[in-house]
Amino acid sequence: MNTYYLNNSGSRWVVMDRNGNKPKHTFKTESGKEVTRTALFYESFGNFGLVWISWKGKKISVFADSILED
Repeated sequence: MNTYYLNNSGSRWVVMDRNGNKPKHTFKTESGKEVTRTALFYESFGNFGLVWISWKGKKISVFADSILED
């Protein structure tokens, strides 16, 4: 895995494997379904990390264990 920083402060970064693929995360929705989304990039939020994903045509930032709205 390779890490590439998107800004000078290091608060945003992208992770890719050797083939250029980004990691995938599985989230649960309010109705109980599981959906898999590709991480666009990561962002630091204090001592935590947020994952930016595409959900319903919008880019949103969520925690890795978040439950998404239907």
